[in-house]
Amino acid sequence: MRKSVQFECRFVSDELRSAAAAMQPTAIGCLDALRTGRSAGGEWTGWFDYPARRGWPVLDSVEQFVRKNDTFFDLVIVTGIGGSYAGARAVSEALSHAFAHAMPRSSRIPVVFAGHNLSENSLLELLDLCDRRQPVVNVISKSGTTTEPAVAFRVLRSYLEKRFGEREAARRIVVTTDAKKGALRALAREKSYRAFEIPDDIGGRFSVLTPVGTLPLALAGFDVRAMMEGADSVFAGLREATPAGAGAAAVEYACLRKAAWDAGKRIEVLSVADPRLSGYVEWWKQLFGESEGKGGLGIFPAGFLSTTDLHSMGQYLQDGVRNLIETFLVFEKAVVPLAPLAQDTVERRLAVPAQNANSDELGYLEGRHIDDLNMTVTQSAQLAHADGNVPVFEVRAPRLDEYHLGALFAFHETVCGISALLLGVNPFDQPGVEDYKRNLFALLGKPGHEAAGAALRKRLGR
Repeated sequence: MRKSVQFECRFVSDELRSAAAAMQPTAIGCLDALRTGRSAGGEWTGWFDYPARRGWPVLDSVEQFVRKNDTFFDLVIVTGIGGSYAGARAVSEALSHAFAHAMPRSSRIPVVFAGHNLSENSLLELLDLCDRRQPVVNVISKSGTTTEPAVAFRVLRSYLEKRFGEREAARRIVVTTDAKKGALRALAREKSYRAFEIPDDIGGRFSVLTPVGTLPLALAGFDVRAMMEGADSVFAGLREATPAGAGAAAVEYACLRKAAWDAGKRIEVLSVADPRLSGYVEWWKQLFGESEGKGGLGIFPAGFLSTTDLHSMGQYLQDGVRNLIETFLVFEKAVVPLAPLAQDTVERRLAVPAQNANSDELGYLEGRHIDDLNMTVTQSAQLAHADGNVPVFEVRAPRLDEYHLGALFAFHETVCGISALLLGVNPFDQPGVEDYKRNLFALLGKPGHEAAGAALRKRLGR
């Protein structure tokens, strides 16, 4: 069996370790509640063990659609917000060439994202890119009326119909939405768009293994089957009463997070050492932020990019308020085998070159790979921050690829579910998100919100 996710906690106090160990039985009870759907919000636990329970046949249908699709395209536009796009973004950014749009064609098709903000500049620039490409659009929304993706999709749909005509545009649009109801499902029926389902029992931030994540990634040429296998390897250790492997690590991590909360820690920093992992950090932030942050509770999730942030926020981590914990996400083999060619599996490394002069005083590093230096920076930061009284954890995977990203998705989802239940909150609702939406509808003049809009404008002095 391939190595999966590992968890290490070398740099934590004995007190924190003992407190976490004492709550292991409670955490295993929380895990059982997730497994059986008896937890708070149990009707939303369809993500747990998703590959084995029903994921493989759904993935078969996704892959079959991609194989049989005969429409030429060289750009995938994912239109969605929150969990509707974050998982696909995490994978595509982690495993794509950073300059893909400026490089020759490869076996992977560039993926871009729309509908996760209301930036007019971003949409105008996306249309500029579309003029130079043959795009397909995957719009992802359970209702079809969420403001940001609905606006972006209206813009993109109008563009496609004007450029290609309605019939060809319909072949370039794929929707992922509710199985039976909602505005997007109705539009798909009317326009004969190919449609995939968002399961009723899986919330957006837990949906990366469903067609929400697998469809756009499959369209772009990523190995979504390996991603599902990686997730399945983690869930396999969670199926029995006593967790094993990465499953046991998930329970341990959740207990340490709760022990840290009880000790007054209020912020968790997820530290990564490669810009291509920024998308994963954003997925992680939504997962934990929406799941735990309610009722005045929850550890605030923050991201940290090494070595960049060591020269900005590193001072705070070292000497600031001691109300935080830090988790390093580490890949033993972090160099992604990409090349700007048709064959994307070329193994490439880059070492510090030798020079006759040593004016930069780097002679002692000659011949050493850049990623080895990066790993040493991570180790140096772990030691320094631990010495600064920050509890330091490490989540480790053998290499950065689809399999291990899938394993990490399953791992972090499980940790998050257990952590929220240990805090005593429902991991699967997000009531606070609706507050800004009500204000938005009122201020924009949505029918039925006129009175509220007048009151809000008065508060704003407008």
